Amino acid sequence: MTPSHEGARARADAYLPAVTGLRGVAALWVLLFHLYDLSHRADIGWGSFVFAPLLTSGYLGVDLFFVLSGFLLAPAFIDGARRAQGLWPFWRNRLRRVLPALWAQLVILLAIAAVWGAGLPPLGEIAAHFSLSFNLWGNESAINGVYWSLPVEWNFYMVLPLMALVFRGSARRALAGVLVFLLLAIGFRLLCVWSVHRYGADGLVLARWIIQLPGRLDQFGFGMAAAWLLLRHPPSPALARTLAWSGLIAALALAALASELGNFVVELGLPWVWLFSALIALAFAALMLGASADPRGAVARGLQWWPLAWLGMVSYSLYLWHAPLLYLFNHWFARPAGLLDCVLLAALSMAVAGVSYRFIERPFLGARARRSEQLERPA
Repeated sequence: MTPSHEGARARADAYLPAVTGLRGVAALWVLLFHLYDLSHRADIGWGSFVFAPLLTSGYLGVDLFFVLSGFLLAPAFIDGARRAQGLWPFWRNRLRRVLPALWAQLVILLAIAAVWGAGLPPLGEIAAHFSLSFNLWGNESAINGVYWSLPVEWNFYMVLPLMALVFRGSARRALAGVLVFLLLAIGFRLLCVWSVHRYGADGLVLARWIIQLPGRLDQFGFGMAAAWLLLRHPPSPALARTLAWSGLIAALALAALASELGNFVVELGLPWVWLFSALIALAFAALMLGASADPRGAVARGLQWWPLAWLGMVSYSLYLWHAPLLYLFNHWFARPAGLLDCVLLAALSMAVAGVSYRFIERPFLGARARRSEQLERPA
């Protein structure tokens, strides 16, 4: 193994602070998106700069999470040493990572609904939430609006070992595999559009899957490809910085474009409904590959800023808890949130996320979480 490959393997196996920062960006972006909606999309700017394009496209933080999942989890099946450990260590880590915080929140929210709300949902719906199978019947959750994305992740864990097979051979095989993922995702999204055009409302049974795993296959695949490149063909520092800056600029430009396009997914607006997910995923993959390959670059250093690292550490709990807190504000006050309201709600969401991480997530993550915290702590 060449020195460059040894360095790449060390970087892939080690904690990547820029990637943790990206997790923080994703969680913060989603939080700001929902706060912006709660404010009834108030005009927010700084001098001549208007924040609306970035705020209205904050749902793309979920797309960033999906690409990050492919990037972070692929090495468990691409790297030979880790692959030899088998499937159980991977699933054990995923169970510990996802379920405790989710189940704890479900118990709390269901208890609140039983005591102060409209009562409990049907038992089958509760069981579907605990098993992350409610996406088989619908994309939405009456318990917590952000839950819709969790089954997408869960389903990806099931197909990840199969998807990783394409990255165990030559570069040509890996490229062909990524193209297959891309074509399958685009083909499925076009099939969803066709089903509505052909069958009208009846076609929504298929079309709703456009935001589920079949429609997200390319996003996970691009993340996996970035991880494979970091392991097998790490870019030089100069190329890494070019990738990081190109990915960042492209992601910002696409976010602004998404703001102009409006809700093109629900409206099935062509060509963006089948093309946009692939473009934004490619930008995110380039960004995380470049920032990971050269941690000393300007983009990577910005992502290593300690507040982003902390947000990345608690990002899962922040994603889970911010929506119920914003819902309670809207329920109690029934008015648009002002700037002070948004600041207080953001602070409260982060505080609750920190408590959830410390007392629910972290005990199940064990020594791995403690090592990451040591590395994430600012100097």
